[in-house]
Amino acid sequence: MSISLFAPLLYLLVGLGLSRVPFEIKGRASAMLTKWVIPSVIIYNIATHRSGVFAIMLGMIAMMGLMLLLSRVFTRDPVKNLCFCYLNIGWLGLPIASTLFGDGAAMVIIAAYVGSSLFGNSVGVGLMAHGQDLKTRLRQTIQAPPVWALLLGLACIPFGGQIEHYAKPIYDLLKFLMGFLGMAILGIWLSATPLKTADFKKALLPFVARLLTVSALTSLFILVCEHYDITLVTENKPALYLIGLLPPAANIIVLETHYMKSGRSASMIACGTCLSIIAIGVYVGTVLWLHA
Repeated sequence: MSISLFAPLLYLLVGLGLSRVPFEIKGRASAMLTKWVIPSVIIYNIATHRSGVFAIMLGMIAMMGLMLLLSRVFTRDPVKNLCFCYLNIGWLGLPIASTLFGDGAAMVIIAAYVGSSLFGNSVGVGLMAHGQDLKTRLRQTIQAPPVWALLLGLACIPFGGQIEHYAKPIYDLLKFLMGFLGMAILGIWLSATPLKTADFKKALLPFVARLLTVSALTSLFILVCEHYDITLVTENKPALYLIGLLPPAANIIVLETHYMKSGRSASMIACGTCLSIIAIGVYVGTVLWLHA
């Protein structure tokens, strides 16, 4: 387990090293991760799902909706709104949870990732796009990789037993690629984003507010799941509380660049990622120490 603890950090350091190579890696690796690796992992987990997966997806959507409404009370800035409610569950949370807490935790985080992607892509377009009609926004949301992966996974549920039997070795390889590529891309991305002390000061308050909000909502969600005996949730509480430590989703900068022609979220995401890596290291170390 101690080796697993340092694996995500090692992948991040590999990414920092790859940032110095003379050819472009981040774009190709990002495309591979978002269009093939993560959707394939989603399809496998939905097709072989345990009871409670869809409850987690709905719970994540509800949580993000409440966080968005809370954020809108303090600011109408769509970039800040998304950075508060749309978290990096796929690229950061999923590799760490899968590596450290096992397949059950991976399924929990994947369910949360699908829910957050559905919400983040649809609401993100709605907040940032000007002049886009509802039909266009709906089409863009449906075309997002997590959405078509969810639909394909649902279609594969009748074959879940065969998929689990024959595709498990492929799934294990995909999990490794997901962790390695996700953390390496973050490393490349962090190395290319200039940061100032003032940026970290600005990011600290939203990070603490997000942590407290997500932790409170997660506790409420766990209580509801305990009442309805949803064991996938009650058996993986550490993975769920990990979500509150995650930074804003990297996809926000993609949405902002495309729809608003700006990149203000880059420093927010980069600073949030640095703070999250420190906080996650402390959290994971504490969890492993308590269960030693």
